[in-house]
Amino acid sequence: MWFLTFIDRWKQKGFLQIFTIYLRYLIGGAFIMAAFGMGKLDGSSNLMGSMSAPIQELAPIQQFFRVMTDSGLYWKFIGWSQILAGALLMSQRLARVGALMFFVIILNIFVITVAYEFTGTPVVTGFMLLATIYLLVWDVRSFLPLLIEMPPHPPARLSIADHPYWQWLGAVMIALVVTVSWLRIHFLLQLAFPVGVGLLAFIFFFAVVRRRSR
Repeated sequence: MWFLTFIDRWKQKGFLQIFTIYLRYLIGGAFIMAAFGMGKLDGSSNLMGSMSAPIQELAPIQQFFRVMTDSGLYWKFIGWSQILAGALLMSQRLARVGALMFFVIILNIFVITVAYEFTGTPVVTGFMLLATIYLLVWDVRSFLPLLIEMPPHPPARLSIADHPYWQWLGAVMIALVVTVSWLRIHFLLQLAFPVGVGLLAFIFFFAVVRRRSR
């Protein structure tokens, strides 16, 4: 299939491999932070300031989150699902499974934000949905055999993306994101720590690791 050949050719480009690696870190980390920040793991919600008011007095979107929060188990299930999907993405090794799981969740969130007319939020969730579709296209060779019969085609090795360095960094990033989210430090610091570590890791890879592996 010509489009598979086209994708394989573009996957060999170093800048796209780096983009894909860090996109997984970015949206995976954002999902984990959102699960903690929205109070999904302890069954609470800090999204609406009037959550204690009678439900009939709330706006439709507030009623929605009241019901979601009051569900208890389901609200926690969504949170843990987000953490699992985010961690799988950031692991790099299991990113294909994470992208599939992430797609289902983010598509649902995107439709909710559109249906309830969130101000500006559909733009953010829309970009996350597009990013996830990009990740699915990136690994389309792995998914097509689930839909159609295809001759075996061993994936071409990617000089950057397939390096085990990114899997080790993924484990570090997962631990870091979970820690700063669990500690509930200032939101800007929650962003600054992973971004700083990711930047230093990027420099270290090209300055040291890749030179040694050549």
